[in-house]
Amino acid sequence: MSAEEFNDLPPHLQAELAFEQGHYLHHRIKGWCKIDLYWLHNFYVEIWFLYDLKSVGLVRALTSYTSLDPYADTIKLKLSNSKSKD
Repeated sequence: MSAEEFNDLPPHLQAELAFEQGHYLHHRIKGWCKIDLYWLHNFYVEIWFLYDLKSVGLVRALTSYTSLDPYADTIKLKLSNSKSKD
């Protein structure tokens, strides 16, 4: 499965795949959200949790290197040669 195929799935299936098959790597805080980073197949996935609702607000596969910038200061990430650099 590619990151693009993952992003085409309904959000509840995206979250289920990330929780069951992904590997938790790290989290960060942005505003009212806790964002968990997972490694799934050969791409990174973010799961955004809303603090007020204690529910998942967004799930997305990261498809560019710049999407990983918020994590660069706190963890080392392996970047695939097949990803775009935008």
